[in-house]
Amino acid sequence: MRIGLYGMPTSGKTFILDHLDCIKVFHGSQMLREICPGFDALDHIGKTKVRRELATRLLSVNELIMDGHYAFGNQVVFTENDGKLYDAILYLYVSPIILADRMRISERNYKFLSYDLDSWQAFEIESLRAYCHNNDKDFYVLDNPPESAFDDISDVQAFINTLINGYSCKSMADRCVNTILAKCKSDSIILMDGDKTLTIEDSSNAVFGYTTHVFDGDFYTGYQSWRQFKEFGDYRVVAPATMPVTINDRVLSSINDDTFVLTSGHMNVWSYISAQLNVPFFGGCEMSADTKYFVTKGLQRSGKKVIAYGDSMNDYYMLVCADEGYLVARKDGSISRSLKQRDLERLKRV
Repeated sequence: MRIGLYGMPTSGKTFILDHLDCIKVFHGSQMLREICPGFDALDHIGKTKVRRELATRLLSVNELIMDGHYAFGNQVVFTENDGKLYDAILYLYVSPIILADRMRISERNYKFLSYDLDSWQAFEIESLRAYCHNNDKDFYVLDNPPESAFDDISDVQAFINTLINGYSCKSMADRCVNTILAKCKSDSIILMDGDKTLTIEDSSNAVFGYTTHVFDGDFYTGYQSWRQFKEFGDYRVVAPATMPVTINDRVLSSINDDTFVLTSGHMNVWSYISAQLNVPFFGGCEMSADTKYFVTKGLQRSGKKVIAYGDSMNDYYMLVCADEGYLVARKDGSISRSLKQRDLERLKRV
């Protein structure tokens, strides 16, 4: 397992690496200057050459984590060799306000205050996520709402250890695809989100009053799914006597024999809902927006047409990847706040 840890200057990548003892750690900036002592004086082409050389050298190391930068302002420094090196890419998100405060007191990083830090960081996240989607790699945004930074990195350390031990949203997607292909009877498959798509309510909130800040950053990667799954461990659910949620009739009418639910809701709750509706579901700690995307992509690669239904950012990549994507609106016709900055032009409204 080779892991890349990306993030903005002053985001705290070095602090995290210095506290890891579960994997071989490399510091990218230090190694670039070991390969080329005059690295800082090189032009962009020269620096890119050294970065490629470093990534190529490390291909012989089977297990590592190394920090890196995707871009400096609008100049991308991420190379194809970097992408080939890593099995998974982590991105350390810190609020632009906090980044600016740190940069103001950093002689080395003060110069970056001339950039729009919010746009720069968003560009890096979306670009790295798109790279991983296109190249079948795992991508995780590490964030810590509502604190907006990491004073306690114990969750990050635990998550990295979980990755080393086999956690992978891409691998889960592959398992889902294999199961779906074994069960489906036609060339057209329907994928549905669970909460607020197939159901009107959030099922976990309806059953035991669960609320969380985990998804406040609207990233919906496997790190957020993993943290929510940890929170779910505090809730024990006995099978309810009656259906605990309201089923969305606008979506229910679309269900057929080749419909499958992909949900990040509580497994016990969805076991009951699934059984009542006789619709198979997939869920658990590795069910993220990226997992749903890779399930869609995997089914299409197998020659299936995919019709997808979802309501929020957790479904966005699945919806835009699907042959037909249906965005489920609320009762009042509004859509999820998490989608406010997204291109929804090709999605049909339900």
